[in-house]
Amino acid sequence: MHFPVFVDLSGKEILVVGAGKIASRRIRTLCDFSERITVIAPEISPEVLSLAEKNSMKTLQRRFVMEDLEGKDMVLAATDDASLNREIGVRCRALGILVNVSSEQSMCDFQFPSIVQDGEVVIGLNASGKAHHLVKETRQKVERCLNIPDGVGKYDD
Repeated sequence: MHFPVFVDLSGKEILVVGAGKIASRRIRTLCDFSERITVIAPEISPEVLSLAEKNSMKTLQRRFVMEDLEGKDMVLAATDDASLNREIGVRCRALGILVNVSSEQSMCDFQFPSIVQDGEVVIGLNASGKAHHLVKETRQKVERCLNIPDGVGKYDD
């Protein structure tokens, strides 16, 4: 079980390695909390390109290299290559950079929560990377209680 904590990401350098389905969901959520996001991937989805355009996010359409970690405060390794994700996780830990490795829970310094946002109120929901369906159901219940339309400002664990 993880302790919930809320972090001020303003001014923090965030790197997302990957631009597929999982990375896209996380980037979509991060855009509400940070203005300093860089995405690196050989192929960048239209959704990520659209988010980059709307949010002044930096995208680099190329392969990741370890030097890309320099100056980063938080890294999300969300590629479809589990060994690359793991390698990124190991290197981030050695450098003292907070890291989330989408393909390996044991390599994560933090869990990425499901989020409900109502104005200035932010609610984070998490099941330690397990029971994704329960987190989604709980998020939907909270949204109904707050009269928030389904699908607004969410991320499913």
